[in-house]
Amino acid sequence: MQVYVSNREIEQIAEGLVHVACGKPPPKRIDIDSVASYLGLTVRYEKFAESDQDKIGFTSDGKSALTVFRNGQKQRIIFPKETIVLDSFLQYPCESSRRRFTLAHEISHILINRADPTHTAPCFNRVYDTERRYDLNELHERMNLGECQANTMAAIILMPKELLAVSVRRYFRKNKIPVYGDCVFLPEIKPSMQAMADELGVSFTTMLIQLRKYGLLEERDMAEYFDKIKGGDRNE
Repeated sequence: MQVYVSNREIEQIAEGLVHVACGKPPPKRIDIDSVASYLGLTVRYEKFAESDQDKIGFTSDGKSALTVFRNGQKQRIIFPKETIVLDSFLQYPCESSRRRFTLAHEISHILINRADPTHTAPCFNRVYDTERRYDLNELHERMNLGECQANTMAAIILMPKELLAVSVRRYFRKNKIPVYGDCVFLPEIKPSMQAMADELGVSFTTMLIQLRKYGLLEERDMAEYFDKIKGGDRNE
């Protein structure tokens, strides 16, 4: 029987990990590689050769093989249990934020598995391609509870609430960022938001999700947005 790990447990485990591995208060950017080292985890990079090209991260259960390219040949490799394997393309500088989130995601799988010792299956991190049509089994693999929980924990590890709140105050000199509708921002503040995401080492979209989750966005009416972009006072 699988043990249920609550969302609150996930939050406290992630926040606690940041404090013990990175210090309190946490630095401007979480060193996710140091977090992996603190947990005693081995991180490997391999060129994935799985038939599902969306797979970019893998946490081994010590029994299941991963298909990789070595010396130009496909090989099925069984890595030691709790070894994290990332696709080697993630080492390119342009993939830094994706590498960081993928590593945090796989670390989260290990932490959740440790909290639920009955759950020992190997875990893949997959890219979700909005242009691709998935069948029901593929959608289930990408959106099951374990994957959602790992994504939730990964985001908290990389962006704990206290760190994100401090970043908002430093970049905007206020406690919340004005948003119009669900996701419309004044054009002059977008560069600062992107700079904040870059400093945190995450994607803009991932940061936006956490800002909304933590209540760090101040919802305003679209009428105000149009008043401002017509040429009125845009400094408030």
